[in-house]
Amino acid sequence: MIIHSDWHIHSEYSYDAKNPLSLIAEDAKRQGLTHIGITDHANFNDKKFLGDLQNSVNGVKIAQKEFPFMILGVELTPIEQPEFDYIAVHGVRDGYEPPASNEPYGIALAASKEELISLGVRYAIGASHWRVDVPFAKKLTPDRDACIREWYRQQMWLACDSRVTILGHPWYHGKGIWYEDFSVIPRSMNEDLAAALKENGKYVECNSHFFYTSNATEKFRRQYAEFLRELFEKGIPVTYGSDSHANYCDLRETVEKYLTEVGFKDGDITEIAEKDLWA
Repeated sequence: MIIHSDWHIHSEYSYDAKNPLSLIAEDAKRQGLTHIGITDHANFNDKKFLGDLQNSVNGVKIAQKEFPFMILGVELTPIEQPEFDYIAVHGVRDGYEPPASNEPYGIALAASKEELISLGVRYAIGASHWRVDVPFAKKLTPDRDACIREWYRQQMWLACDSRVTILGHPWYHGKGIWYEDFSVIPRSMNEDLAAALKENGKYVECNSHFFYTSNATEKFRRQYAEFLRELFEKGIPVTYGSDSHANYCDLRETVEKYLTEVGFKDGDITEIAEKDLWA
């Protein structure tokens, strides 16, 4: 095996996941993993998501007594700044109406680095999931080119944000609208992203999603592995994340097949260095 740790796992405390912490840890021990990271979602700064994060914190602290190789992280998703500001005042998302704007909305994350550290969180995955540039984006028919531009904007922003330790699943899209041919992503965008990641000392994630989703072609999977290899060769450390939400299990064999074909070997897929984990 060339993957020895898993830094992106969702537990029962995440709004969209069902993995009990004890079962995650027991299966990780059977897999021989050296570290596992629990990264439950903190998508919004409302009472619901911040409450879920506190529950995740409490659960991990208890589990760590028996499983000290479990590390507490969080997954942060870009949201539109006006919505963040509304929630900061009202405490909930209910009643929010996006304001008219001639420019893309600014980007926000659910919590500050200081707030996360105070909870005991030791690292953050920053990952794009949806458009936040225009009003009611989730209701729009997916526009591939517009989405590519917006994912680029978000990922460049995440690569420069001090809260982000790992850029999570770069170029993920829930509906896989570019999963036939990765070359539709302009090479210049990936060059810019690589430069930003390296300049800011970020990690990039090899996420199992791309090698398992039925939306992806074999061509895309090979191209995506090549993309990760190019980032690695530019000096950007690559971590692995199963991104498991339920029925935690070992997905490494299939992922490693694609990685080894493009030149990854044992020692290339890394852990987060202790110096990069928050106190």
